[in-house]
Amino acid sequence: MSQKPLVVVSGATGAQGGSVVNSLLATGHYKIRALTRNPNSDKAKALKAKGVDEIVKCDFSSNKEEIINALSGADIAWIVTNFWDPTIVGAKPDEEERQGKLIADAAKEVGLNWLIYSSLPDTIIESDGKYPDIVHFHENDTIPMIDVDSDTGPIVAKIIEEGPAKWNGKKVPVAADNVSLKYVVDVLTKVTGKTHKLRTLTDDDVKEFPGIDNDELKQMHKWFLEYGLFGKDDEVKDISIAKKLHPKIRSFEQYALEKYSKA
Repeated sequence: MSQKPLVVVSGATGAQGGSVVNSLLATGHYKIRALTRNPNSDKAKALKAKGVDEIVKCDFSSNKEEIINALSGADIAWIVTNFWDPTIVGAKPDEEERQGKLIADAAKEVGLNWLIYSSLPDTIIESDGKYPDIVHFHENDTIPMIDVDSDTGPIVAKIIEEGPAKWNGKKVPVAADNVSLKYVVDVLTKVTGKTHKLRTLTDDDVKEFPGIDNDELKQMHKWFLEYGLFGKDDEVKDISIAKKLHPKIRSFEQYALEKYSKA
């Protein structure tokens, strides 16, 4: 038998990373190296109990050597950075970009076969410089929805299964459906039996959010209205790709029925 490919998964104790770990484990086709800042945490120990092969300490805000160690010997890496890290949000937003470049450099240095990066559109380029301050990316007429915990992993696992010959260099939208905010309110009213209402905010209504500049929030909302979450890139606007990769992906209404129908 050939040796199982070793896949590195960052943020393995979080929502996205945890979903990827679970889906890769379910295939039985891969060795998994889970990255976490605290290998001794209860969540990290739970990963080991699930069958994760390696739990490795790695903090992307640390030195390059720690990242190189985390990627060394791996075939594939699925990476997500954490905007809500205290070293980034409200402190130094450019740090997330620095981390991304550091990871890419380390992947090249160790000879990683395939780096899969979970990210969002570049709002400066997509808006032709109109919205330069959206360093964080979370109301337009419609927004793409996804059950992060349940449906991120199967999409990533299928991409890895089909391989870099098909997917390297591609952008894949991770979304189940595009829904309006009115639809969200109507569904929540339907499944909970409690009336939900939608309120549209003006610029003056947008208040400070801990760690995020007020102007950024306003720009982000205007970006949603003008371009949509995924921007102008047709490659990531076609969410049917996600459904082909994961046919059992749940719509927002299916998710809400399961999550909130007893509320």
